[in-house]
Amino acid sequence: MKSQPDFYTRGEINQLVEGIYRALETTEERLDRRCDDIYFPMDLSISAFTSKIEAIQGDLVKIQSYIARRPEASA
Repeated sequence: MKSQPDFYTRGEINQLVEGIYRALETTEERLDRRCDDIYFPMDLSISAFTSKIEAIQGDLVKIQSYIARRPEASA
């Protein structure tokens, strides 16, 4: 087995640091994609539910105003 040197040249240190940053970027990209896969579908579902709730609320307002305008309502 080859032993590690006691010192490194500037070029070797730069290569090690570049390798570390590449590994960090790759890991960060993978984590971002995982989070997107998890949270974006939830956001889409919540947005869809919100839209449906708003539509139902609009229908309720229309029904309430219709009921209020009926002649039987004032009697």
